[in-house]
Amino acid sequence: MLDASDPPRATPAPMGEVEGQPGLVWAYRFDTEGMARALGGREIAAALAAESGWVWLHFNLADTRARAWIEEKAPLTDSAKELLLEADDHLCLIAEDDTLMGVFADFRREFDHDTRDIARLKFALHRRTLITGRRQALQSVDEVRRALRGGSTFESGEVLLEHLFDTFAAQVGTMTRELVRQLEAIEDRVVDDAVDPEDLRVGPLRRTALRLARQVGALRLHFTALVDNPERELPEDVFAMTERVALRLTSIGRDVEAIQERARIIQEEAAAKSAAHMNRQLQTLSVLTALFMPATLVTGLFGMNTHGLPFGSDETGFWWATVVAAGGSGAVYLVLKHIGIMK
Repeated sequence: MLDASDPPRATPAPMGEVEGQPGLVWAYRFDTEGMARALGGREIAAALAAESGWVWLHFNLADTRARAWIEEKAPLTDSAKELLLEADDHLCLIAEDDTLMGVFADFRREFDHDTRDIARLKFALHRRTLITGRRQALQSVDEVRRALRGGSTFESGEVLLEHLFDTFAAQVGTMTRELVRQLEAIEDRVVDDAVDPEDLRVGPLRRTALRLARQVGALRLHFTALVDNPERELPEDVFAMTERVALRLTSIGRDVEAIQERARIIQEEAAAKSAAHMNRQLQTLSVLTALFMPATLVTGLFGMNTHGLPFGSDETGFWWATVVAAGGSGAVYLVLKHIGIMK
């Protein structure tokens, strides 16, 4: 049995599932000072019933046993349970009956490395209980757990949620800075004509920026709509948190949109330079074809092996044919120069 007099200390939860509760990835109880203590499966009921502190439960929603526990025992409203358990994972943010719930974006995490693949985090914050769930390992959630194991404190569920959201925003910020660095390098090469525009790969950068813009833009719309909704049902501390997150998402969203626009302009300029480069090559090829056309015509005529060909009986006929071919090419050259194609 846990109570508020327990000594504050951060204890790592067991690896994998919490013992005694299949599908529960980890569970923490936070005292009044925000210090975390890992819970075992048999301690969860007592922690939820305690009158002080608060509890964070993180579930693997791909496990049917976790889903059964949420449906039967989670101290949440019916609408919050429905959101956590439904298959739909579209981004959303809902305030109802003093509960903040929704679906947030996060980056998927592999066992040994981070990725840029977008996944989903479902959450429901109701009074002293924060329940989160995912189907794939997530980077921001893992960062928060590492912070807990390092001794970080979170006085309430909304503080921890804000830290989760800020961690995702920081990861997006890191990605945008990397995109800016790559775009600047490409932009310098495009302006200086240092490389063939065909070697410039702006498309993947635009695709990454587009994926980020979709996620951040949708989140920004949901948080802004909640902040601007006069009929919201949230405690003041939770509402203040959503205001701060909305501002952060707005700032990050503008940065991503600027990168999108910059990448589009660079790609258009690179495409224009590529088209100009191709036109120059086609012009050169056309000029060469025109210059050699008289010689081709002469060789074709003298190669017909018919009677009556000029210079057929002359010992110097080859050289006369060569002069005719060269003269024809020279005439074509003068015509091309006169009309401005040759410079």
